[in-house]
Amino acid sequence: MAMKKEINVKLFCYTLLIVLILLIAGMTIRYKQGGGSLELQAKTALNQLLSCTQQQAEDFDAAIVQSVQSATEVVTDGEIGLIQSDEKLREYLVRQFADSMTYACIDDLAMSRTFYRSIALSKGLTADIKVSELELIKRSDQQECYNFSAKLLTSAGDEAGTAWGTISMEKDGTKWKASKITLTVDEPRA
Repeated sequence: MAMKKEINVKLFCYTLLIVLILLIAGMTIRYKQGGGSLELQAKTALNQLLSCTQQQAEDFDAAIVQSVQSATEVVTDGEIGLIQSDEKLREYLVRQFADSMTYACIDDLAMSRTFYRSIALSKGLTADIKVSELELIKRSDQQECYNFSAKLLTSAGDEAGTAWGTISMEKDGTKWKASKITLTVDEPRA
């Protein structure tokens, strides 16, 4: 009888351990499917926006050239004009940023030329730009909104500038994404 009780206790412990492992695995999967934490997703979006490799700058230039080449000529009121198709550029930006930003945010950043800040730094310094010391501070006046600041460094570790602004997040399906970003970048004085 004692042996049977000992087997039941061991079986119960093993069953409890398996249930706990499955519960932890389920929570991990749910966390990953939920897009991670709000802060982590905000940092991901900002890292993507503020970082730029030389290759990414070249790819961006190529997307601009494709957009210009796909421009079409039209005649309105007897005058020839050009309608620029930004579809190639939009496709490029969506491929780069849709995992961390809403389409509206991507369009807004393209219209305000905010995307070009890190690209211009990278091209001007002929170096990759990376983010360092990214800090988020939750805004008390708005939900899912943060003030941020970061140092921008070259791949060699030299200071390329400082960035600050705000980032607002929203749920897009099951994933948190940036819905609005304001950005100011100051380059170091020579």
